[in-house]
Amino acid sequence: MLTTEKKVGLFFLAALITLGVMIELVQDWSPFEERKPFVAYFESAIGLLVGDPVRLAGVDVGKIQKIGIEGEKVRIDFYVVDGTSIKSDTVAAIRQTNLLGGQFLGLTFGSAEASRLEAGGVVMTHEGSNIDQLIDSFNRNQQEMFEHLNGLIAESRQPIVNLTSHLNNITRKIDDGEGTLGRIVNDASLYDDLQGAARGLKSLLVGLERGEGSLGRLMQDPALYDEALATVGNLRLITDELRAGQGTLGRLLTDTTLYDNANEALGGFREIMAKANRGEGTLGLLVNDEALYREATGALTHINSIAGKINQGQGTLARLVNEDDLYREAKTTLHKVEKTVDGMSDSGPLSALGVVIGTFF
Repeated sequence: MLTTEKKVGLFFLAALITLGVMIELVQDWSPFEERKPFVAYFESAIGLLVGDPVRLAGVDVGKIQKIGIEGEKVRIDFYVVDGTSIKSDTVAAIRQTNLLGGQFLGLTFGSAEASRLEAGGVVMTHEGSNIDQLIDSFNRNQQEMFEHLNGLIAESRQPIVNLTSHLNNITRKIDDGEGTLGRIVNDASLYDDLQGAARGLKSLLVGLERGEGSLGRLMQDPALYDEALATVGNLRLITDELRAGQGTLGRLLTDTTLYDNANEALGGFREIMAKANRGEGTLGLLVNDEALYREATGALTHINSIAGKINQGQGTLARLVNEDDLYREAKTTLHKVEKTVDGMSDSGPLSALGVVIGTFF
Protein backbone atom coordinates (compact mmCIF):
# COMPACT_ATOMS: atom_id res chain seq x y z
CA MET A 1 0.00 0.00 0.00
CA LEU A 2 1.22 3.46 -0.93
CA THR A 3 1.04 5.92 1.82
CA THR A 4 -0.04 9.48 1.29
CA GLU A 5 3.56 10.70 1.58
CA LYS A 6 4.76 8.29 -1.10
CA LYS A 7 1.91 9.31 -3.42
CA VAL A 8 2.78 13.00 -2.95
CA GLY A 9 6.45 12.29 -3.64
CA LEU A 10 5.70 10.30 -6.80
CA PHE A 11 3.39 13.02 -8.03
CA PHE A 12 5.99 15.68 -7.40
CA LEU A 13 8.67 13.63 -9.26
CA ALA A 14 6.35 13.06 -12.23
CA ALA A 15 5.57 16.79 -12.32
CA LEU A 16 9.31 17.64 -12.43
CA ILE A 17 9.90 15.16 -15.25
CA THR A 18 6.96 16.51 -17.21
CA LEU A 19 8.14 20.08 -16.69
CA GLY A 20 11.63 19.21 -17.90
CA VAL A 21 10.26 17.51 -21.02
CA MET A 22 8.02 20.46 -21.76
CA ILE A 23 10.91 22.92 -21.31
CA GLU A 24 13.10 20.85 -23.66
CA LEU A 25 10.36 20.65 -26.27
CA VAL A 26 9.15 24.22 -26.17
CA GLN A 27 12.35 26.14 -25.24
CA ASP A 28 12.55 27.50 -28.75
CA TRP A 29 8.88 28.15 -29.02
CA SER A 30 7.99 31.80 -29.19
CA PRO A 31 4.50 32.20 -30.63
CA PHE A 32 4.62 36.02 -30.64
CA GLU A 33 8.13 36.38 -32.19
CA GLU A 34 8.47 36.87 -35.95
CA ARG A 35 11.41 35.09 -37.55
CA LYS A 36 13.11 35.44 -40.90
CA PRO A 37 14.75 32.30 -42.32
CA PHE A 38 18.03 32.37 -44.26
CA VAL A 39 20.43 29.82 -45.74
CA ALA A 40 24.24 29.61 -45.73
CA TYR A 41 26.53 27.09 -47.45
CA PHE A 42 29.92 25.99 -46.08
CA GLU A 43 32.65 23.55 -47.07
CA SER A 44 32.69 22.20 -43.51
CA ALA A 45 30.66 22.74 -40.34
CA ILE A 46 32.66 20.81 -37.78
CA GLY A 47 31.39 21.33 -34.23
CA LEU A 48 28.33 23.35 -35.25
CA LEU A 49 25.03 21.95 -33.88
CA VAL A 50 21.35 22.58 -34.34
CA GLY A 51 20.24 25.14 -31.78
CA ASP A 52 23.58 26.95 -31.68
CA PRO A 53 23.14 30.72 -31.60
CA VAL A 54 23.33 33.09 -34.54
CA ARG A 55 25.06 36.33 -33.56
CA LEU A 56 25.34 39.69 -35.27
CA ALA A 57 28.45 41.51 -34.03
CA GLY A 58 28.40 39.29 -30.94
CA VAL A 59 24.70 39.82 -30.15
CA ASP A 60 22.29 36.85 -30.26
CA VAL A 61 19.77 37.46 -33.05
CA GLY A 62 18.68 33.92 -33.89
CA LYS A 63 19.44 30.19 -33.90
CA ILE A 64 20.40 27.39 -36.23
CA GLN A 65 17.39 25.29 -37.26
CA LYS A 66 18.85 22.65 -39.53
CA ILE A 67 22.21 21.33 -40.75
CA GLY A 68 22.38 19.07 -43.78
CA ILE A 69 24.25 18.14 -46.96
CA GLU A 70 23.25 19.67 -50.28
CA GLY A 71 25.44 18.58 -53.16
CA GLU A 72 29.05 19.08 -52.10
CA LYS A 73 28.21 21.78 -49.57
CA VAL A 74 26.94 21.84 -46.01
CA ARG A 75 23.63 23.67 -45.87
CA ILE A 76 22.79 25.53 -42.71
CA ASP A 77 19.26 26.82 -42.22
CA PHE A 78 18.93 29.50 -39.57
CA TYR A 79 16.62 32.29 -38.60
CA VAL A 80 16.96 35.77 -37.18
CA VAL A 81 14.37 37.70 -35.23
CA ASP A 82 12.35 40.37 -36.93
CA GLY A 83 14.15 43.72 -37.02
CA THR A 84 17.56 42.22 -37.68
CA SER A 85 19.02 43.78 -40.82
CA ILE A 86 20.62 41.22 -43.12
CA LYS A 87 22.25 42.94 -46.13
CA SER A 88 23.08 41.48 -49.51
CA ASP A 89 26.80 41.66 -48.66
CA THR A 90 26.45 40.29 -45.11
CA VAL A 91 28.98 37.51 -44.54
CA ALA A 92 28.40 34.47 -42.30
CA ALA A 93 31.26 32.55 -40.67
CA ILE A 94 31.52 29.72 -38.14
CA ARG A 95 33.25 31.05 -35.05
CA GLN A 96 34.25 29.63 -31.70
CA THR A 97 32.73 30.84 -28.46
CA ASN A 98 35.97 30.21 -26.50
CA LEU A 99 39.07 28.04 -26.55
CA LEU A 100 37.33 25.28 -24.59
CA GLY A 101 34.74 24.63 -27.29
CA GLY A 102 31.34 25.84 -28.40
CA GLN A 103 30.63 27.47 -31.74
CA PHE A 104 28.14 29.86 -33.24
CA LEU A 105 27.26 31.35 -36.60
CA GLY A 106 28.57 34.90 -36.77
CA LEU A 107 27.15 37.55 -39.12
CA THR A 108 28.55 40.92 -40.25
CA PHE A 109 26.53 44.11 -40.70
CA GLY A 110 27.32 44.60 -44.37
CA SER A 111 27.80 47.96 -46.07
CA ALA A 112 25.40 50.85 -45.57
CA GLU A 113 24.62 51.20 -49.28
CA ALA A 114 23.83 47.50 -49.74
CA SER A 115 20.18 46.42 -50.06
CA ARG A 116 18.35 44.23 -47.57
CA LEU A 117 18.35 40.49 -48.20
CA GLU A 118 14.85 39.02 -48.45
CA ALA A 119 13.77 36.21 -46.11
CA GLY A 120 14.86 32.82 -47.39
CA GLY A 121 17.86 34.28 -49.22
CA VAL A 122 21.35 32.83 -49.28
CA VAL A 123 23.92 34.61 -47.14
CA MET A 124 27.52 34.80 -48.34
CA THR A 125 30.00 32.81 -46.25
CA HIS A 126 33.63 32.92 -45.24
CA GLU A 127 35.48 29.70 -44.54
CA GLY A 128 37.49 29.98 -41.34
CA SER A 129 39.99 27.60 -39.78
CA ASN A 130 38.38 25.14 -37.44
CA ILE A 131 40.02 23.42 -34.52
CA ASP A 132 40.82 20.29 -36.53
CA GLN A 133 42.58 22.29 -39.21
CA LEU A 134 44.53 24.18 -36.57
CA ILE A 135 45.55 20.93 -34.88
CA ASP A 136 46.56 19.41 -38.23
CA SER A 137 48.56 22.52 -39.11
CA PHE A 138 50.23 22.49 -35.70
CA ASN A 139 51.08 18.80 -36.00
CA ARG A 140 52.45 19.34 -39.50
CA ASN A 141 54.58 22.31 -38.44
CA GLN A 142 55.73 20.40 -35.35
CA GLN A 143 56.76 17.43 -37.45
CA GLU A 144 58.69 19.66 -39.90
CA MET A 145 60.39 21.43 -37.00
CA PHE A 146 61.46 18.14 -35.40
CA GLU A 147 62.73 16.87 -38.77
CA HIS A 148 64.87 20.00 -39.19
CA LEU A 149 66.03 19.73 -35.59
CA ASN A 150 66.97 16.07 -36.01
CA GLY A 151 68.89 16.91 -39.19
CA LEU A 152 70.71 19.72 -37.42
CA ILE A 153 71.59 17.45 -34.49
CA ALA A 154 72.81 14.75 -36.88
CA GLU A 155 75.00 17.28 -38.73
CA SER A 156 76.36 18.77 -35.51
CA ARG A 157 76.94 15.48 -33.68
CA GLN A 158 80.51 14.93 -34.84
CA PRO A 159 81.62 18.57 -34.32
CA ILE A 160 80.08 18.46 -30.85
CA VAL A 161 81.92 15.22 -30.08
CA ASN A 162 85.20 16.75 -31.32
CA LEU A 163 84.58 19.90 -29.29
CA THR A 164 83.86 17.84 -26.17
CA SER A 165 87.05 15.87 -26.71
CA HIS A 166 89.10 19.07 -27.09
CA LEU A 167 87.51 20.57 -23.99
CA ASN A 168 88.28 17.43 -22.00
CA ASN A 169 91.88 17.54 -23.21
CA ILE A 170 92.21 21.24 -22.30
CA THR A 171 90.65 20.62 -18.88
CA ARG A 172 93.04 17.72 -18.22
CA LYS A 173 96.07 19.84 -19.16
CA ILE A 174 94.90 22.68 -16.91
CA ASP A 175 94.34 20.23 -14.06
CA ASP A 176 97.83 18.77 -14.62
CA GLY A 177 99.38 22.25 -14.54
CA GLU A 178 100.46 22.22 -18.20
CA GLY A 179 100.66 25.46 -20.18
CA THR A 180 100.28 29.03 -19.00
CA LEU A 181 96.67 28.64 -17.84
CA GLY A 182 97.57 25.43 -16.02
CA ARG A 183 100.41 27.14 -14.18
CA ILE A 184 98.13 30.07 -13.30
CA VAL A 185 95.55 27.67 -11.86
CA ASN A 186 97.95 25.39 -10.00
CA ASP A 187 100.97 27.56 -9.13
CA ALA A 188 100.57 29.07 -5.67
CA SER A 189 103.31 31.62 -6.32
CA LEU A 190 100.94 33.51 -8.62
CA TYR A 191 98.59 34.06 -5.71
CA ASP A 192 101.50 35.32 -3.63
CA ASP A 193 102.56 37.68 -6.41
CA LEU A 194 99.03 39.00 -6.81
CA GLN A 195 98.75 39.46 -3.06
CA GLY A 196 102.08 41.33 -3.03
CA ALA A 197 100.96 43.49 -5.93
CA ALA A 198 97.72 44.24 -4.08
CA ARG A 199 99.67 45.25 -0.98
CA GLY A 200 101.97 47.48 -3.07
CA LEU A 201 98.98 49.09 -4.75
CA LYS A 202 97.33 49.66 -1.40
CA SER A 203 100.54 51.25 -0.07
CA LEU A 204 100.74 53.45 -3.15
CA LEU A 205 97.14 54.59 -2.71
CA VAL A 206 97.77 55.35 0.96
CA GLY A 207 100.83 57.41 0.01
CA LEU A 208 98.84 59.32 -2.58
CA GLU A 209 96.13 59.98 -0.03
CA ARG A 210 98.76 61.36 2.36
CA GLY A 211 100.21 63.61 -0.34
CA GLU A 212 103.53 61.79 -0.62
CA GLY A 213 105.54 62.03 -3.82
CA SER A 214 104.93 64.23 -6.88
CA LEU A 215 101.61 62.63 -7.77
CA GLY A 216 100.47 62.81 -4.16
CA ARG A 217 101.31 66.51 -3.98
CA LEU A 218 99.43 67.11 -7.23
CA MET A 219 96.40 65.38 -5.71
CA GLN A 220 96.55 66.93 -2.26
CA ASP A 221 98.28 70.33 -2.63
CA PRO A 222 95.71 73.04 -3.44
CA ALA A 223 98.43 75.32 -4.82
CA LEU A 224 98.20 73.62 -8.21
CA TYR A 225 94.47 74.29 -8.29
CA ASP A 226 95.05 77.92 -7.29
CA GLU A 227 97.69 78.37 -10.00
CA ALA A 228 95.49 76.76 -12.60
CA LEU A 229 92.60 79.00 -11.51
CA ALA A 230 94.86 82.07 -11.73
CA THR A 231 96.04 81.00 -15.18
CA VAL A 232 92.47 80.63 -16.34
CA GLY A 233 91.69 84.07 -14.93
CA ASN A 234 94.66 85.56 -16.80
CA LEU A 235 93.57 83.88 -20.01
CA ARG A 236 90.08 85.26 -19.52
CA LEU A 237 91.55 88.75 -18.94
CA ILE A 238 93.71 88.47 -22.08
CA THR A 239 90.69 87.33 -24.05
CA ASP A 240 88.64 90.27 -22.80
CA GLU A 241 91.45 92.69 -23.76
CA LEU A 242 91.70 91.13 -27.22
CA ARG A 243 87.95 91.54 -27.66
CA ALA A 244 88.25 95.14 -26.55
CA GLY A 245 91.00 95.73 -29.13
CA GLN A 246 93.69 96.50 -26.59
CA GLY A 247 97.35 95.91 -27.42
CA THR A 248 98.95 95.05 -30.73
CA LEU A 249 97.24 91.67 -31.08
CA GLY A 250 93.91 93.15 -30.04
CA ARG A 251 94.23 95.86 -32.69
CA LEU A 252 95.13 93.24 -35.27
CA LEU A 253 91.99 91.29 -34.34
CA THR A 254 89.56 94.21 -34.11
CA ASP A 255 91.01 97.06 -36.20
CA THR A 256 90.06 96.86 -39.86
CA THR A 257 92.83 99.25 -40.92
CA LEU A 258 95.31 96.42 -41.44
CA TYR A 259 92.77 94.57 -43.54
CA ASP A 260 92.03 97.70 -45.57
CA ASN A 261 95.76 98.41 -46.12
CA ALA A 262 96.39 94.82 -47.11
CA ASN A 263 93.41 94.92 -49.43
CA GLU A 264 94.70 98.17 -51.00
CA ALA A 265 98.19 96.67 -51.33
CA LEU A 266 96.77 93.61 -53.03
CA GLY A 267 94.76 95.87 -55.31
CA GLY A 268 97.92 97.79 -56.24
CA PHE A 269 99.81 94.58 -56.78
CA ARG A 270 97.04 93.30 -59.01
CA GLU A 271 97.14 96.58 -60.99
CA ILE A 272 100.93 96.31 -61.42
CA MET A 273 100.62 92.71 -62.58
CA ALA A 274 97.87 93.72 -65.01
CA LYS A 275 100.09 96.46 -66.47
CA ALA A 276 103.00 94.03 -66.68
CA ASN A 277 100.79 91.55 -68.52
CA ARG A 278 99.73 94.31 -70.92
CA GLY A 279 103.40 95.23 -71.53
CA GLU A 280 103.17 98.67 -69.91
CA GLY A 281 106.16 100.23 -68.11
CA THR A 282 109.67 98.88 -67.61
CA LEU A 283 108.49 95.67 -65.89
CA GLY A 284 105.98 95.11 -68.66
CA LEU A 285 108.71 95.51 -71.28
CA LEU A 286 110.97 93.17 -69.33
CA VAL A 287 108.19 90.58 -69.15
CA ASN A 288 106.75 90.89 -72.66
CA ASP A 289 109.44 92.45 -74.98
CA GLU A 290 111.53 89.74 -76.66
CA ALA A 291 114.02 92.30 -78.01
CA LEU A 292 115.34 92.89 -74.49
CA TYR A 293 115.78 89.14 -74.10
CA ARG A 294 117.74 88.97 -77.35
CA GLU A 295 119.92 91.97 -76.34
CA ALA A 296 120.57 90.47 -72.92
CA THR A 297 121.46 87.15 -74.58
CA GLY A 298 123.87 88.95 -76.96
CA ALA A 299 125.44 90.88 -74.06
CA LEU A 300 125.97 87.66 -72.13
CA THR A 301 127.55 86.13 -75.21
CA HIS A 302 130.04 89.07 -75.48
CA ILE A 303 130.76 88.89 -71.76
CA ASN A 304 131.47 85.17 -72.07
CA SER A 305 133.79 85.88 -75.04
CA ILE A 306 135.69 88.60 -73.09
CA ALA A 307 135.96 86.31 -70.06
CA GLY A 308 137.34 83.57 -72.31
CA LYS A 309 139.98 85.90 -73.78
CA ILE A 310 140.95 87.07 -70.31
CA ASN A 311 141.37 83.48 -69.18
CA GLN A 312 143.51 82.84 -72.29
CA GLY A 313 145.73 85.92 -71.56
CA GLN A 314 144.74 87.92 -74.60
CA GLY A 315 144.78 91.76 -74.41
CA THR A 316 145.91 94.31 -71.81
CA LEU A 317 143.25 93.43 -69.25
CA ALA A 318 144.18 89.75 -69.60
CA ARG A 319 147.84 90.58 -68.96
CA LEU A 320 146.81 92.64 -65.92
CA VAL A 321 144.83 89.68 -64.61
CA ASN A 322 147.18 86.86 -65.45
CA GLU A 323 150.77 88.36 -65.28
CA ASP A 324 152.40 89.38 -61.96
CA ASP A 325 155.22 91.54 -63.47
CA LEU A 326 153.06 94.64 -63.27
CA TYR A 327 152.29 93.87 -59.61
CA ARG A 328 156.06 93.70 -58.80
CA GLU A 329 156.84 96.91 -60.72
CA ALA A 330 154.00 98.76 -59.01
CA LYS A 331 155.25 97.55 -55.65
CA THR A 332 158.84 98.77 -56.42
CA THR A 333 157.48 102.15 -57.52
CA LEU A 334 155.52 102.53 -54.30
CA HIS A 335 158.65 101.86 -52.28
CA LYS A 336 160.48 104.61 -54.21
CA VAL A 337 157.60 107.02 -53.63
CA GLU A 338 157.72 106.33 -49.90
CA LYS A 339 161.47 107.14 -49.84
CA THR A 340 160.86 110.33 -51.78
CA VAL A 341 158.12 111.42 -49.35
CA ASP A 342 160.47 110.75 -46.45
CA GLY A 343 163.15 112.99 -48.05
CA MET A 344 160.75 115.84 -48.77
CA SER A 345 160.82 116.89 -45.14
CA ASP A 346 164.53 117.93 -45.50
CA SER A 347 164.52 119.35 -49.06
CA GLY A 348 162.71 122.27 -50.57
CA PRO A 349 159.90 121.97 -52.98
CA LEU A 350 162.14 122.25 -56.02
CA SER A 351 164.58 119.67 -54.75
CA ALA A 352 161.69 117.33 -53.92
CA LEU A 353 160.25 117.83 -57.39
CA GLY A 354 163.64 117.10 -58.91
CA VAL A 355 164.06 113.98 -56.82
CA VAL A 356 160.63 112.72 -57.90
CA ILE A 357 161.34 113.43 -61.55
CA GLY A 358 164.74 111.79 -61.16
CA THR A 359 163.16 108.78 -59.58
CA PHE A 360 160.82 108.15 -62.49
CA PHE A 361 163.42 108.95 -65.18
